[in-house]
Amino acid sequence: MEINTYVFAVKKTKQQGYYLGNKHLPTKDAEFEWTPKMIREIKKSSGNLLFFAENFFTIVNLDKGRDKIQLHKCQKRVLRALRDNRFNIVLASRQIGKTTMMCIYALWTACFNDDQRILIVANKEQTAINIFKRVRIAYEELPNWLKPGVEEYGKTSMLLANGSSVGISTTSSDAGRGDSCNVLVLDELAFIDNHLVQDFWKSVYPIISSSKKSKIFIASTPNGTTNLFYDLYSKALKGANNWKASRVDWWEIPGRDDQWKDDTIKSLGSKQAFDQEFGNQFIEPGETAIADAALDKFKITLSEPKYIFDEGKYLLWDEPTPEKIYTVGVDVAEGVGEAASVIQVMDITDLTNIEQVAVYRCDTIIPHAFTSKLVEILSHWGNPVAAVERNNCGAQVVDVLRNDIGYEKLVHFSPNMDKEKYNRPGVIAHTNTKYKGVTNMRYWVNELMCVSLRDKHTVDELKTFVRYPNGTWSAQKGVDTHDDRVMALIWSLIVLENTITEKHFEIIERDDNEKPLMLNQLDYGTKQFTSPLTLYNTEFGEHGSPIPPLMSMTSSSEPGDVDDLLANGYQFL
Repeated sequence: MEINTYVFAVKKTKQQGYYLGNKHLPTKDAEFEWTPKMIREIKKSSGNLLFFAENFFTIVNLDKGRDKIQLHKCQKRVLRALRDNRFNIVLASRQIGKTTMMCIYALWTACFNDDQRILIVANKEQTAINIFKRVRIAYEELPNWLKPGVEEYGKTSMLLANGSSVGISTTSSDAGRGDSCNVLVLDELAFIDNHLVQDFWKSVYPIISSSKKSKIFIASTPNGTTNLFYDLYSKALKGANNWKASRVDWWEIPGRDDQWKDDTIKSLGSKQAFDQEFGNQFIEPGETAIADAALDKFKITLSEPKYIFDEGKYLLWDEPTPEKIYTVGVDVAEGVGEAASVIQVMDITDLTNIEQVAVYRCDTIIPHAFTSKLVEILSHWGNPVAAVERNNCGAQVVDVLRNDIGYEKLVHFSPNMDKEKYNRPGVIAHTNTKYKGVTNMRYWVNELMCVSLRDKHTVDELKTFVRYPNGTWSAQKGVDTHDDRVMALIWSLIVLENTITEKHFEIIERDDNEKPLMLNQLDYGTKQFTSPLTLYNTEFGEHGSPIPPLMSMTSSSEPGDVDDLLANGYQFL
């Protein structure tokens, strides 16, 4: 940038010198009086990215508010790579400032180079807007004498008086199509859905390849090995492409030591979650949720149910006991013969030995009828704390439970519980809540190995419940599998996630990871149990199936009919 692009004159205070009267947004008509020091700093900033960043770039510090950034060594290393290479790809741990580095480079390029077009692309529009907001804050906090004036200034783009612009886009298949670009910044490339990534890349890469000087900056945390980010990064390490690979690990940030790691693992709930978010580990897709050691344990704990009700839909391995603490997880389906509505009942009296005591599953029961069945089963187990997924048709089940029946012990778990649209009872299955649910389940099942499953079908579903490259968990595709029992199991254990546990139980003791170790159920009044043994016939035939209900002989019964009924196991009253 040439210094003479600025007007040397006496500073004016007229409103027309500022965009919409905002004193932080000078226009090309704004005039300033420079000192020799200012001129030196303009020259030094235009030629030295790190000097500009450390002296003039403002971030929003959670503790201090707006403050000048203090770059760490690892951040300086990445910024130098951006300055010196056209194609840059950065493998980054969470919370190391990768988004801030994107913003520093974008703003520096826009301010000190004429006619540059910088495009920031993220996988979601709101994410891109949030990144651009950081650029805007940093621009507004620059001294007016340092920055070029504003021509256009909005929520998603800005055009400066030197002809340079910064804008945003999302990772759609037509992102950037038809536009030229000098700097392309891609945030979290590893988390673009695989079915979009190839079309997206075909759309954005020609933007850069049309110029010999244009640059691409990609930064992402790892997300499996079957995506474009992994492909580019792994080839860059081998020298198989023209990309410069950088890596920033969690321990490179001052203040992060082994104690910080231990505390973070406790907060996340498992080492596996830490490795994913902070360990820069490319976890293979198709990884199952259950460890081999847990599966070996289940081979011992699996058993035939003690009671079978509702034509095999409702299985019990234990009788309800008032002295015990139960929790219920519920997954709701439409009842059209595909996915099933499932109820998992767990005994959490002893958190060193959590036991599966009952399962209900039916793929043909409609939500209205299922609500009645759920109320019935909840009454069997003393109306315990219940986590009912409210997505889709589950909402009507939750709302009837809460509003019509007045069931108080419903778990409230959503991605943004402080926002009004999420402020509803039940579990909202979202990428974040499902991830936390799976992580929580794996802590109790894999790490502590304190969960005893009795139902063979639940274990079979767990074997095919896998992690996909985009980080989501669901039943393995390509086989005739479901994950209804697994999701109900996950929600039955979500009550042991600290924030939820504290709402529904008194935590008497915690383990070394600050998870509950001993609970006391809060007083909701006397627990009322309606034992299923009083509602169903519990005698069993020679093949383990319950004997049909007793019947009486009527005058209209033909002898032949009675013989047939007796042969089928019916008995006289």
